[in-house]
Amino acid sequence: MKEKALVIISLAIIAVFTFMLMTLIVSLIAPGFITSIGLAPFWWPWFLVDIMVYIMSITVLLMVGSSIGKVIEKRVPVGLDHLKASIMTTSVGVISGATLMFLLIAYLLGTELAGTLFVMALLFAFIPSFISWLIAPAIINVAYRCRYDPEIQEIVNRVSLRAGMKPPKAMIAHLPIPNAFAYSSPLMGKYIAVTTGLLQVMGRNELEAVIGHELGHHKHKDNMIMMLFGIIPTAIYFLGRFLMFSGLAARYADGSGNRRSTSGGLIFVLLGAVLIVLSIIVQIIVLSLSRLREYYADAHGAKVSSPNYMINALKSLDKFYRSTGAKAIVANSRLKPLFIYALTEPFVGLEELLSSHPPVYKRIAFLETLLGREITA
Repeated sequence: MKEKALVIISLAIIAVFTFMLMTLIVSLIAPGFITSIGLAPFWWPWFLVDIMVYIMSITVLLMVGSSIGKVIEKRVPVGLDHLKASIMTTSVGVISGATLMFLLIAYLLGTELAGTLFVMALLFAFIPSFISWLIAPAIINVAYRCRYDPEIQEIVNRVSLRAGMKPPKAMIAHLPIPNAFAYSSPLMGKYIAVTTGLLQVMGRNELEAVIGHELGHHKHKDNMIMMLFGIIPTAIYFLGRFLMFSGLAARYADGSGNRRSTSGGLIFVLLGAVLIVLSIIVQIIVLSLSRLREYYADAHGAKVSSPNYMINALKSLDKFYRSTGAKAIVANSRLKPLFIYALTEPFVGLEELLSSHPPVYKRIAFLETLLGREITA
């Protein structure tokens, strides 16, 4: 019965796709014909935009992965000064690049039109992200079945004292896989959660190093910073979609199928396509910023314990995930950014490019540069 239902659903999807594709082709060849049979031509540009965006996204990712994947494979911060400089230059690069992009759009389209489109794109990007940030602790607590734990709180209090910061609320998630994560919101406060699986594979010193890593995220305000930086490529993406849709829809003055300015519409489509490509590149850069901040959190974990304890903790995690079926759990999880462990096995360089965490061997190599040095993180 289940197989028959899947066949029916598949046939229905194919039928809808075929109908949309045929309508699209007819709309391009003879736009007046669609309206003559009572179908509004205005809806199909969204469908065409989706196809173009998917093709461009895959193409850009493959090109970027094949061109710089092997370059970043060997790049590891060689100390805290190098790391801090990389974080600063990457942050400034994203902000200045986005500002320059908006100024160019304003120059090409006019300040009023560009401002209106940019505000719309910013709202589309900001509102969902901000709401998600506000209620994130509630969602995470439910998804991971997190509960307050006084024993873990004592460890968090002890490590927080060394870090010179107010301790967040300590939670335990009854999950067999080892993991730890920091999360917060202005409404619900700051949390650190560890899983029961982590307690089983970590000694006391390694556990304190992991908690120090998570405290580092709170100290460095990573949740808020990455939320704000994540808005930038999303806003550029929506701005590109709006322009592409406007350019395609410009073929129609109303439901009659009369053509409008074709050259103006083409400019909008091309400009929107460029912005979509730029949004993908900026998103890749933002992910690289996330990886740099993970190194910074590792440095904080090493500071409140020692680099050796942080290294041993990462090695324990790596050994567990590579020797059990838990590897698939991380790969398939919808909450992948919350995993302290990241899977980054190369596929034309895309795995590391699209990961929020550096691979473990890089994190260990960075921590080894901190041995015997004063750590300021």
